[in-house]
Amino acid sequence: MVFGNFESAFSADKLEQLLLLLPVLIISMTLHEMAHGYVANRLGDPTARMLGRLSPNPVRHIDPMGSAMFGLSWLASGGTFLFGWAKPIPVQPRFFNHPQRDFAIVAIAGPLTNILIAFLLALPLAHVPLGDGIWANALVLAFFMNIWLAVFNMLPIPPLDGSRVIAAIMPREMAESWSRLDQYGFIILMGAILFFRPLFEIIGAIADPIARFLFTIAGG
Repeated sequence: MVFGNFESAFSADKLEQLLLLLPVLIISMTLHEMAHGYVANRLGDPTARMLGRLSPNPVRHIDPMGSAMFGLSWLASGGTFLFGWAKPIPVQPRFFNHPQRDFAIVAIAGPLTNILIAFLLALPLAHVPLGDGIWANALVLAFFMNIWLAVFNMLPIPPLDGSRVIAAIMPREMAESWSRLDQYGFIILMGAILFFRPLFEIIGAIADPIARFLFTIAGG
């Protein structure tokens, strides 16, 4: 991510686009985290429910650093990319009958929710003539944004959801060692975003066929 082109980020059309995208992203991330909490609760872990994290109220899911990243990524990309995160749902695997497997199920629930949201957004894109206006562009970006959120979260990088899925197939001792990397998760994640340039190319290469598939099954 290279800083520059601030004027583009503050142009009228980019700011209008940002105002449309922010609510979509906040809602998408709220539903992502709620899905984690709901599935965890169904599998025996009441932590999210007891902390009130099954609420659709975005305020309960906002993370200050993740919210700050919205503005930072928007400025850094000149108004072409929006990135951030919500407050992670607390999960205590000790409540699960099969901790590694069940934790992986909880983890994958979030990305699957984003894929479902993307599919629902694909329906009007496939069937309603929206033209080339700001609303149509925002809907397209929201569609791709949810797919990117799903793919990004499934990367096998602690503490992303993909790391939980990888841990499910590890021997128990290895999985416990792997989980300890979570304390360095923010540093690892920021390092990958800032310095591993092929990261977004990899995400795009995975996200594009998913987008085509969802658009096809939506009737496009």
